[in-house]
Amino acid sequence: MNSAKLLGLSSLLVSTVVSLSLFGWSQDATYAQKLYGKWYTYPPGNPSTDPVGHQFLHNSVTGRDEMIVTRHCPVESRIVVAKAVSPIEVSEDTIRVLKSASDSQPTQGSSVCEASVTAGFLSYSFSDEDDHLVLTNPGGNPDFLELARGEQKTLPEIGQRLYGTWLLPAVEGKAMRVQLRWVFYTTAEHQDKLRQIAVCTKGNDSLVSHVDSDVSLSREEIKVLQSASHQEQEGDFICQASIATEAWRYSLSPTGVTLTLYAAGAKPITLTREP
Repeated sequence: MNSAKLLGLSSLLVSTVVSLSLFGWSQDATYAQKLYGKWYTYPPGNPSTDPVGHQFLHNSVTGRDEMIVTRHCPVESRIVVAKAVSPIEVSEDTIRVLKSASDSQPTQGSSVCEASVTAGFLSYSFSDEDDHLVLTNPGGNPDFLELARGEQKTLPEIGQRLYGTWLLPAVEGKAMRVQLRWVFYTTAEHQDKLRQIAVCTKGNDSLVSHVDSDVSLSREEIKVLQSASHQEQEGDFICQASIATEAWRYSLSPTGVTLTLYAAGAKPITLTREP
């Protein structure tokens, strides 16, 4: 499949070489700083663009500003990431992409995960609160791309997909059985939370312990922001709920019934939505 059709950014960029003098070009670090950070296609809900992320940063090694386009492709028990990197120059309202770049990573069989950037010029503008960025390329298809800043509060559509109770595989021991549940929810202040509920069974006895932590949710990642632990005890019977700081990449099944978490160096964990 042509990566230009998959990646909205690629269709925005012009390959025609344009003389810098036509634009009255002037690079200024203060303009680039406002772009720095991670951006995600807005609004979510498009399976072709949701896995695509954009990032602007300053490379201290090369001394150049860079634009990075990534695509995350879930493949069974892992996520394949393709990353295209290009140096850029930024003026007051224009981004000059200096070099075309592409990356292709194998997934399954002959399929690949692709990301690409095309050299050219982009006009850009910010929303009033600087949390949305619009890239414009007259004549492109589409001719603009709206991005939301990655550090912003969770987009409602993302939370709606994750909020609720998820059942983890039970842990069976010789003396005790532990069933864990994760509950994603949000507060009145729009702070996303994760509650872990541990139900421990020992013979005919049972204990329930739970603990809460702040989390940050994006299209591709769940970040647990603080460690927390709590235990309930009756005699030598102890039931503990514990959450550690962690960053999980995740994928949801098309039906939204299963949630699979991925972390470096660990086996994927599949949770099932509880009605």
